Amino acid sequence: MTPPLLPIHSRPHTGRRILLISPYPPSRTGLAEYAAVFAAQCAARGFEVRVLAEHLPAEGAIPPPPPNVEVEQVWTRDLGGMRRMYLAARDDPAEVVHVSYSFTMFGGMVPGAIALVALGRLARSRPVVVTLHDVLPKRDLTRETLLMYHVRASPWFARMAVGAILKFLTRVADRIVVHGATAAATLENDYGVPSGKVAITEFPGYPAPNNGSVVAHEPAPAPTILYYGFLAPYKGVETLLTAFARARATVPDKFLRLVIAGDNHPRLTVDYAAELRDRARQLGLGPSDVEFPGYVDDAATARLFAQSSLVVLPYLKTAGASGTLATAMGADRPVVVTDLPTLVAQLNGYAKSRVIRPGDVSELAETLRSVAEGRFVPRPPRVAVVGGVRRWDDLVDRTADIYTSAIAARQRDFAGFAGDLGAEAESTI
Repeated sequence: MTPPLLPIHSRPHTGRRILLISPYPPSRTGLAEYAAVFAAQCAARGFEVRVLAEHLPAEGAIPPPPPNVEVEQVWTRDLGGMRRMYLAARDDPAEVVHVSYSFTMFGGMVPGAIALVALGRLARSRPVVVTLHDVLPKRDLTRETLLMYHVRASPWFARMAVGAILKFLTRVADRIVVHGATAAATLENDYGVPSGKVAITEFPGYPAPNNGSVVAHEPAPAPTILYYGFLAPYKGVETLLTAFARARATVPDKFLRLVIAGDNHPRLTVDYAAELRDRARQLGLGPSDVEFPGYVDDAATARLFAQSSLVVLPYLKTAGASGTLATAMGADRPVVVTDLPTLVAQLNGYAKSRVIRPGDVSELAETLRSVAEGRFVPRPPRVAVVGGVRRWDDLVDRTADIYTSAIAARQRDFAGFAGDLGAEAESTI
């Protein structure tokens, strides 16, 4: 859900051209959505942005990008695609290379390894900043978790691979950016990434593009529960369906509707959405109880959030910040999330929130029943300093400062190297 573009202001930043390597719409992943919004907001603040995106011919043409954003579908998830990405990046005059990174972004092990080598070569000529969108603690890299993420690898191999990738990124990247202190602590404590390499940019909200309009303030039809996002086993949608069926059975005289908006996660090899529809029928839930609209566009998304009585994130596991949660907070909607560190940290004491145990059908059913009966009470988690919904201008300014510090550090290193070289040359004369 695209937020309004930021106003251009005159704050000076070093490095006005950014080369962003990331999936980009129309792949419709959270990573691609984030990259599109981030590129647009940076361009609105005066940056020139070129995006090297994944080539997805089956998805059709990319929608026209906003002013000062150039998008090229360059790389594919194979050796040839990684070479094309490197050559395009090498020849670009950008002062900073920014990689929006996920551990499954480049596909299999060999292309992924070649992509990392390419980043290492790019880092020889200019600063490289990597935003990590998913960081799992070592203790969570279990067989059960890997199966939920549809990763076919042993826990031992997964820990070794993640550790090796992070070690390499630590060596070649000037800064590693994460969305929150929880992820930063995981990098430092679990994987030994030096704190000086890690930077935090809080995940901002995605307010509706027509915020302030009739749609944005349209009252919800009698209680509607919303799940929004990709469908995958680790997201706990089956738990939500079971809890919803139990809540409906205990308040038959009350109207309560569930909307599950989203398509299958790109990594899935099965039609999980069809399995969820079958599960809903097995639970006795009909079309008037549960709606599966699939993928929805920006306008429909804005309406869904505006009309929701409660946005539920029933995740069993999560490795990073949630775009859905950011959207819900940006739209000022009540939310229920499971007690997972990254989600609780992202809430940051959000006043209209409630935290429940992951996979607890009874607790979730009672929460949904309270919505149907009009007695839902938020219970926000306590934090040391309660903050508001993060803003995109804060993220852009913080990221620009990260670029500036990385460029300045490179210049200092070069000056120190030149001075040492000059002193050595004088001593040999």
